[in-house]
Amino acid sequence: MIEFFEFKDLKFFEVKMRCTKCGLCCIKTEMELLPEDIERLVSLGYKLEDIAYYDGIYWRLKNINDHCVFYDVEKRECKIYDYRPIGCRLYPLQFDGEKVIIDKSCPEWRSISRSEVKRLEKYVIMFIEKAKLTNTWLNLCFREGRVKVIK
Repeated sequence: MIEFFEFKDLKFFEVKMRCTKCGLCCIKTEMELLPEDIERLVSLGYKLEDIAYYDGIYWRLKNINDHCVFYDVEKRECKIYDYRPIGCRLYPLQFDGEKVIIDKSCPEWRSISRSEVKRLEKYVIMFIEKAKLTNTWLNLCFREGRVKVIK
């Protein structure tokens, strides 16, 4: 059974690491979105169809010119950094289907302590499970009139 959990405390889910803001994690991203992420981004004035797409399993951030829709290439920074999705905050932690791992394509992966992985591992797994429910949540919101466009 999936434990339902709200990812509301955004700072809690940020991986403590030495991030150099290289932007590699924003290139060709396939970042899954949670209901909380979509609510937060839509509340900022973004239209769902402009920032996300449904791949049949997950709602994901869109890419434009091979980078996240929110990545400013010239400034090498996220345009919505303080409001970014939970998955972006948890990165470079990933679930490989069996356990939580650190994505070694991140140049600073070695700066993440074992205790940091341990602190967040159950939330990484919960994130993936909850992301699978985002489309159901969106369809319910659509029926209730809380979301205008679903593509």
